[in-house]
Amino acid sequence: MSEKKTVTNNEPSSDEGYIFPTGEYQGVPYFKPPVGFCEEPALKEIGEANRLNNLQAVSLPVTLFPVKNPISVSFVYAHPADYYGEPMLHAGVEDWKKHFRRFKKMHIDTVIFQAALWRELNECYYQSKAFSFLKCYGVVEKMLQAAAEESIHVYMGGYGSVAGWKARLTKEELEAEVAEHRKCFEELSQLGTFDGMYFPSETSFRTKRLPEKEQRMNYLYRRFSDMVKEKNPHMKIIVSPATSHKPEYNDIFCDFWNAVMQNSHVDILMPQDCIGNAHSQLVWLPDQWKAWKSVADAHGIELWSHTEIFERRGFRPEYNLFPAAPERVAAQLIQTAPYVTRHCCWEALSFASDRYGEEGSRLQYFMENGTVPVK
Repeated sequence: MSEKKTVTNNEPSSDEGYIFPTGEYQGVPYFKPPVGFCEEPALKEIGEANRLNNLQAVSLPVTLFPVKNPISVSFVYAHPADYYGEPMLHAGVEDWKKHFRRFKKMHIDTVIFQAALWRELNECYYQSKAFSFLKCYGVVEKMLQAAAEESIHVYMGGYGSVAGWKARLTKEELEAEVAEHRKCFEELSQLGTFDGMYFPSETSFRTKRLPEKEQRMNYLYRRFSDMVKEKNPHMKIIVSPATSHKPEYNDIFCDFWNAVMQNSHVDILMPQDCIGNAHSQLVWLPDQWKAWKSVADAHGIELWSHTEIFERRGFRPEYNLFPAAPERVAAQLIQTAPYVTRHCCWEALSFASDRYGEEGSRLQYFMENGTVPVK
C-alpha cells in the first residue's frame, strides 16, 4: 500500500499514527482513508498540487528529452490494497506472461510483487499453511512461473501490514510482527526463485524526529534483513518509504533516516517521490533526492527512485488514481536521474495502458519510446 491516503490538512500530528478502516469494492477488500479524514478540503489541496506540478513539468527545457534512463522496474500485485487497478487476483500464467511481454516493450525487466498477504484485509495471495485462516489465492505461484518463463526478475513483497503507520508498538507486538514476517518468508522461499525481498510495511518522515518510530522501524528493518541474509546472503532487500516533506526539513530528515537505517542490511533504498499523491512538488525533488542520496551513501545502500506515474484525483477506489501526464513523469525522471541507479514505478500494468483511454495510451507511448507524444 503506497501512501495514498492523506494530504496536509488531514494529517495527524507527527507523533500520532493512522487507523485505516477497511471496506469492499468490486468484490475485494481495500483500505479506506484513515479515521478523521476530511475529503472536501483534501480534494482542493490535491487539485492545486496537481495544477502546480503539471505547470512546473512543462517549464523544463525540451533538450532534456528523450529520457535516457527509463523506468525499468514496476510494482505488481494480486490487487491494489487501496484503489481499483488492473484485476490480477484470478489471473492465470498466460495472463501474467502477456503483461510481462508488454513490460519488456516499456523497458521493464524487473517486478516487485507488493505483498504476499495483507493481514488487515484478511487475504493471502499464495496457498499458505501458516496463514490458512486468511482467504488464500494462488497468485504468487502463477506470477513466479510466468516470470521464469519470460525471464523477468522478481522481488517478492512478504508479510503486508500497516505497522509502519501506527503510533507505536509494544516490544511484544514488535516481536509478534517479526515472527509473522519470518513465517511468510519461509513459505515464500519454497514457492520458487526470486532476486530479493521487498519490505511491504511503509512509513515516512514528517516534520520532526520521532525516537519511538525511528527505533521501531530500525528494529523491523534489521530483523527483516537479518532474517533474509541468514537464509541467502546474496538476496537483495528493498524498502520504499514515502517522501512527503519540504526541503527545509532536510537536515532533521537525514538524521531521522540515518537512525532508521543504522546497522540494517537493506541493500536498496527506493523512496516514493510522492508527486502522484500530491505530497510533494517537482521543484522540491533535487533537494529531496540529494538528501536521500546522502542517507544511502552513509550506509552503503544503492538508491533507486519509486516514481509515481499516476495522478491522484480523489479518495474513493472507483475514481481516485489516473495516469499522469507523460510531461510530468519525464520531469520526475529527469530530476531524480542524477542520484539513482534505477527507476521503479507504481503499477505500469494498469496506468500505462489503454484501459484509461488517451491518458493511458500517452503514458504507455512515453514509457516505450522515452519521448512525450504530441497531443
